[in-house]
Amino acid sequence: MDKHPQNILISIFRGCRLTLHLLYGILLAVFYLHLNQARQHRILKAWSRQLLTILNIGIQTEGQPPSCSKGGYLIVSNHVSWLDIFVLNAIYPSRFIAKSEVRNWPLVGWLCKRSGAIFIERAMRRDATLINRRVGILLKQGSCVGLFPEGTTTDGKQVGHFHSALIQPAIDTGARLCPIALRYLDDRGEPSFVAAFTGDTTLVQSIWRILRCKHHSALAVFTPALITTNGNRRVLARAAQEAIAQGLQNIGIARQETAKSAAFAFPQATFSSQSAYALLLESKSRG
Repeated sequence: MDKHPQNILISIFRGCRLTLHLLYGILLAVFYLHLNQARQHRILKAWSRQLLTILNIGIQTEGQPPSCSKGGYLIVSNHVSWLDIFVLNAIYPSRFIAKSEVRNWPLVGWLCKRSGAIFIERAMRRDATLINRRVGILLKQGSCVGLFPEGTTTDGKQVGHFHSALIQPAIDTGARLCPIALRYLDDRGEPSFVAAFTGDTTLVQSIWRILRCKHHSALAVFTPALITTNGNRRVLARAAQEAIAQGLQNIGIARQETAKSAAFAFPQATFSSQSAYALLLESKSRG
């Protein structure tokens, strides 16, 4: 939790803005399915960005996002929060595979359904087979589909085990597999756990905790796409998991190097000013 939460009245005001934005989303959702794909993507991207702005969540990216001109692809990412879908949609709109419980969330579940989310009963093997067929059709049509292979959320410190069953459609269609590492950061660039949606936390509790936080950022690290043709889904799942874990580790290394550079720059600057002062005194004494 943020050590210095903002004024509760500001949090309530932001909550009112969030409610209005959700109502606006309902209005858009009425017409959404009747629009062409390009317009759907523009609306989904803009609405998701506005949502994150209301929640004071900035977006940072590293690496090269996949190009839509190269056909369909399957995005896989580590799963930290219910916000993950909106963060990724704000960067590159996709149709996400979500657990069936999301469909029953007040308002948010209905919006996810209208925006094309694909719901799955993970405990039912037959349901996974049907979902794979549906995802395969979408990938053949050139659509982008998003998946959280961990099957649950974590606090983001580490990457959980990637389940491979829903990666099969990418192999069957030859679609690229694009691993993305997600992490939430505070204003100092340190890992933030405000958005983590874990344990017994309810959706309402999670939203309020985010509203009480002054500001944090979502960092999406795009790692190189994996070739799926004639691949093995378990091998690909493991490769995607390792790529994301490495991406998260690189964030930590880069942050440490930045801190070291800043610490080194200060004494260097001090030394330079002292040297200039010494030269000035020396020139005066000569004069």
